[in-house]
Amino acid sequence: MSEKTLDKLIASLKTEAVEAAEKEAKKIVDAANEEAQKILSKADAEKTELLENAERESAEIIEKGKGLLKQAARDLNVTVQNDLLKLLKAVLSTEVEKTFTPDLVKSTVLKIIENVDNTVEIKLPEAIEKELAAYVQKQLQESNNLVSITKDNSILKGFTVTKTDEGWSYHITPDEVSEILNTHLSEKWVNILKNK
Repeated sequence: MSEKTLDKLIASLKTEAVEAAEKEAKKIVDAANEEAQKILSKADAEKTELLENAERESAEIIEKGKGLLKQAARDLNVTVQNDLLKLLKAVLSTEVEKTFTPDLVKSTVLKIIENVDNTVEIKLPEAIEKELAAYVQKQLQESNNLVSITKDNSILKGFTVTKTDEGWSYHITPDEVSEILNTHLSEKWVNILKNK
């Protein structure tokens, strides 16, 4: 073989090897580009899914928060309403206590006695029993109605009216009157608080 032929052969082998290497390199680059595209597409899809999930979760959290705020507002409204009703009840009790004077008890006992027969028993607090008993007896002597008036140390303010033959007894005290008035007024107060 001649040197020219050998050079040609070497050049030809070089060309073939370079071409083969270039083809192989192109395949590798194309495969790498394809793999990179797949990775980018997958990452983009994952990014989109993560963003959608995050948006959905944040919307759910916002909705839950709105619901919790509404519930808190309702709870606060009920608490304030109940506190106001307690305050109104306390004011009512104080006012009833102030107006429950011996004169009021006297006039009330006389009205009760006027409207029932002589089988009524009246129990009064010790503090006003003597004064009121004398006053009531004086008033009753004019009407010839006999009523039993006794003192009861358990009654601090007010009185008890009992009609044993009919089986009823009423305790007329500031607390009892306040409770009855509060029961009657509570619904009206609630309507006022709700602006009805």
